[in-house]
Amino acid sequence: IYASETWKVTSTISKKLDVFHQRCLRKILKISYRDHITNTAVLQRAQSRRLQDIETERRMRLARHIFCMPDQRHAKAAFRWEPPGRKRKRGRPKTTWHRFFKADIAVINRKWENIKREATDRDQWRLLSAQCATSRRMD
Repeated sequence: IYASETWKVTSTISKKLDVFHQRCLRKILKISYRDHITNTAVLQRAQSRRLQDIETERRMRLARHIFCMPDQRHAKAAFRWEPPGRKRKRGRPKTTWHRFFKADIAVINRKWENIKREATDRDQWRLLSAQCATSRRMD
């Protein structure tokens, strides 16, 4: 899905996207719901992964790019930006991309300071993003 790493995807939207993905795979493979084939079996036949896992890995890849950017770049400034000292409105705080990324990191029990350092090692980061996607699946 195009540019899904930039979306702030709630759990409801993520589940709907997974359902859409499964429906498309079933149509491509010509599998009817009457055949009673599980979603994991459909994914194995299609040699595909859950869309939620792909989104998480893409979000991690984008975060690595942002971490490795020079401080003057707009994307890095937007990533670190916090609104000035105004009082926010009542209710739950808005869910931002930054909060989604922090939630991804929290799943694999990593500290924020260590993440910035680990972003410089490409192979280590690739392992982290795969670990994050599989940990999210278990939740």
